[in-house]
Amino acid sequence: MPWYEARIQSKWALQLLKTQQIKGALPALRSSKGRIIITSSGAAVSSYTAWGAYGAAKAALNHLAGTLAAEEPDVTTVAIRPGTVDTEMQRELREIHHKTMAEKDARKFADLKTTGTLLKPEQPGHVIARVALAAPKELSGRFINWSEIEGFQED
Repeated sequence: MPWYEARIQSKWALQLLKTQQIKGALPALRSSKGRIIITSSGAAVSSYTAWGAYGAAKAALNHLAGTLAAEEPDVTTVAIRPGTVDTEMQRELREIHHKTMAEKDARKFADLKTTGTLLKPEQPGHVIARVALAAPKELSGRFINWSEIEGFQED
C-alpha cells in the first residue's frame, strides 16, 4: 500500500472513532441538552500540499456538526477552528513534515514560529472551554473561528 493510502486510512479511522464516541454519548447529551465541541481546522477549508487526508477529515467533522444540529435539536454542536496554535503538530510540521509540503507552505508555518505569531494554546483553549460550558443554541451547526465567538473571549 502506498504511504498516502495508509495516511488517509489512519486519518479517516481516527475520525470514525470520534463519530462512534459521539454516537455513544448522544442519549445522555439529549437528556442533558448537552454540547458537542469539535476541534476543527482551517485545513478543512484551505488546501495545503500533503494535507489532503487531514483537511478532508476535518471538513467531514464540520459537516457532522451541521448534520447533528439538524438532526439533534436538543444537542448544541459547534465546530471550532482554534487558529494556528503553538503545539506539537506545529513543531512536527516545521521539523519533520515540511519535506513533503510545498516550499511556500513550509515557509509559512516556519515563519509563524520565527515571527512569534503562533497562538498560545490557552488563547483558543479558554474560549473553547467556555463554549463547552455555555454555548448558545445559535452556534449549533456552525464552523467558527475561536476569535469570532462573541461573549466568550477573555476580558
